Amino acid sequence: MKYICALALLITAVSNAGTLDDILDSLEERIQRQDTEVISDVEVIELMRVETAEDLEAQLTDGYPMPWLEEILNDESIPEEDRYWLDCRMRAAIAQDLHLFFDWRGNPIHVEAEWIGPGEKYWREHMMVNPLGETDVPEENRPTRAFGEPGYIYNLYGDRVSEIAEAHPSVCLSRDASIAVVPSDRTTLGTVMESFACFMYPDGSFREIPFERRGNYEAVVSANGGVAAFTCTSPSGLHDPVTGERTGIVGDVCFYDQEGNLINSVSPPVLFSPGFAKISATGSCFCTRLSTGEIFLINCEDGFSTSLIGMSEGGRGRTSFGFSPDGEYLFAGGYSTGMVIELESGDTVWVDNNEFVGINDNVQVSCSNEARCIVSTIQRGDYPDYHYELELILNNTLVYTDTIERVYRNSSIMSPSGHFLLSYMEDPNVRDSYRQTVIRQIRGEEYNAQGN
Repeated sequence: MKYICALALLITAVSNAGTLDDILDSLEERIQRQDTEVISDVEVIELMRVETAEDLEAQLTDGYPMPWLEEILNDESIPEEDRYWLDCRMRAAIAQDLHLFFDWRGNPIHVEAEWIGPGEKYWREHMMVNPLGETDVPEENRPTRAFGEPGYIYNLYGDRVSEIAEAHPSVCLSRDASIAVVPSDRTTLGTVMESFACFMYPDGSFREIPFERRGNYEAVVSANGGVAAFTCTSPSGLHDPVTGERTGIVGDVCFYDQEGNLINSVSPPVLFSPGFAKISATGSCFCTRLSTGEIFLINCEDGFSTSLIGMSEGGRGRTSFGFSPDGEYLFAGGYSTGMVIELESGDTVWVDNNEFVGINDNVQVSCSNEARCIVSTIQRGDYPDYHYELELILNNTLVYTDTIERVYRNSSIMSPSGHFLLSYMEDPNVRDSYRQTVIRQIRGEEYNAQGN
C-alpha cells in the first residue's frame, strides 16, 4: 500500500526571507528524492519547552504529573514503554535540576544535596545523590582514588534504595542500580603507579581489580548490568624513556562480568580517544572512537570480533555514536555523514543526504528500536553565527524539520518505540545538567497503530 508523504514544517528564528526560501527549496529537493512508503497522517506536536530551571519549576504549578503529561501517561494508544520512558525522563530532570522528587501519590519530596544526577543515561530510573553533610557510608570504605563523595541511590519516587561508595558524574550505573563502575588508580607525584577497575554495590561496598597495564581508563556498564567495559585511553609506556621513540603500545579495552571477573580484553589498531565509549543495553556490542577518527566496534557475543566504521570521504572523524535502545542498531555522526547500521547483518539502513560544506558542520544521530524513527541534528556554521537543523526520519523518509538558532550543543534522542523526541542542550555552567529542553510527540492514528 502506497502512502503520500506528509511533511510537517516548523521553522523558527530565521533571520530573513532569503534564508527561509533556501531552506524550503532544500527540503523540497530532499523530499523529491525519497521513494519509501510512510504513514500518511503523521504529525509532530511540541508538548513542552523549558529554557531554565525556573521554567521547569513553573511547569509544576499544579503538581506532578503536569496536566499535559497526565493526559499522555493515560493514553493507551501510545506504547506503555514510551510513556514510562517519558515519565522517567521528566522525573529525573526535576530531581536533577530542582532536587525535587514526587512520590506515588504526587507528594513533593525535597532532598538537600550538593549534586543529584543519573548514572544510567537513557532511562534514568535511579539517581545518584551526593547529600549535604555526612552520610551513613563509612568514610574508610572508599575507592583508592575517589573523585566524588559517598552518597545514596534514590529511585524516581524519592525513596532511598541503596548506598554508593562514590557519587559522581564519572560513575556509570546499571539500569536497576545493582552495579556501578568507575576507574580508579594510585598515584605518586602525579604518576600513575597502579590502575584499577572499581565495582560498587548497593550496600556501599566496592571491589577493585588491578589492570595489567597502568594508564588512564574510562568505564561503561550495560543497562542490564551484565557487562562492564574499561577502556585504556592513555596507557603508560607510550614512549621509550631513554630514546623517546614510540613503543607501539596502544592499550586495551577490558570486559568484566558483574562480579568483577575478567571476560576478555581487546587491543585496538591505534590509541583510543577519551570520552566516547558506548555499550549496548544487553552488553552484546561495544564501540568507541579511535584517535584516527574511526569507530572501533566489538561484537561481544561473537568471540569479541572487531570491525571499523570508517570516516566520510573527506576524512573527517566520527565523534557522535551510540546504540538504539534495543541494542540492534548502531547510529553514528560527527564531522561526517550520519548513518544507522543494523548490527546483525552489518547493513547500512540509513545515510543522510546532506552536504557538509563548513569545517564545523557536525551531525548527531539517534534512533528508536528497530530504527523505526531516526533523528538527525546538524550544527551549521561557526560560533557564534551558527544554527541547528533538526530532521525526523520515519521509515527512511523525512517527515519533519525544525531550524534552531544559536543553541549550544543541541542533541536529540528518541523514546524506545519512537513516539517522543527529546531535544536538549548541555549547559556547561551546571555540571551534568541540561538547559533548553523540548519534548515533541510524533503521533497519528496509523502511526500509533503500527507502534503498538
